[in-house]
Amino acid sequence: MKFRKNIFLEITQQKISSIEFSKYLIFNKLYNISNKNTYYKDDSNAKKFQIDIKNKNLYVLVEGETVYIRLVTLPIVRKYLINDMIKNELRYYYKDIDKISFNYKLIKEDKTNMEILVFCLKGNNLDMLEDSINNVTFKKVNLIQFCFKNFYANKIHVKNYIMVFYYNSNLYYLICNNNEIVANNSVNLKDVALSKFSKSMNEFLEQYNDYAKSCEKIYYSNISQLDIESDIKKFEYLQLPHQTLDELKREELLKYIILKG
Repeated sequence: MKFRKNIFLEITQQKISSIEFSKYLIFNKLYNISNKNTYYKDDSNAKKFQIDIKNKNLYVLVEGETVYIRLVTLPIVRKYLINDMIKNELRYYYKDIDKISFNYKLIKEDKTNMEILVFCLKGNNLDMLEDSINNVTFKKVNLIQFCFKNFYANKIHVKNYIMVFYYNSNLYYLICNNNEIVANNSVNLKDVALSKFSKSMNEFLEQYNDYAKSCEKIYYSNISQLDIESDIKKFEYLQLPHQTLDELKREELLKYIILKG
């Protein structure tokens, strides 16, 4: 029996970074993660990418995308019917439903209805994987927002909070209510630099004020390399206290995703 090799893919709007790894070596801390191949989406090496990932186990991290979140109420049905019902519900919001990827989480249910939080991803970040979908095995597909939130879960001691983190040229804003992401945004660092962090942050919080006003604290992560420390000290929103969490290095994050997800 031939075992499939494992590949970790970091997918951004411009490129895909590919890393072949051994889960055993990572688990035993004998493996250092570093990029092996980079594929640019508008480049001619797209075919090489298809060949390189063929018959592999894929662990995917999607970056630089805003996750669109909908709360939907559906009648109680068998589990295998939920996916199609959500898809029909999303048709009211998105014209090209076939370009939408989504996942969902059951929040609560009673005897007749269930409330479901639906996480939608639209865009072309996964387009390069479409031609290979029958030739690979997807082990995990992760969104960077959920990875950071879950990684720091043990260090956050309130249920309603705002999280801001930097990773790979993007600044991410999250609002969590009852420990669930209810709003988020992804901003390229160049766009933040053109104005100011406080302006960008205020625009996000004003847009989702109904969620933000119930928050108890603001958490920051991976901001030491950014020149926004003074801006953060001046920034005030409902007099909320803030805390800077430990830095999360890329290698540590990738190992966490591979082993725990």
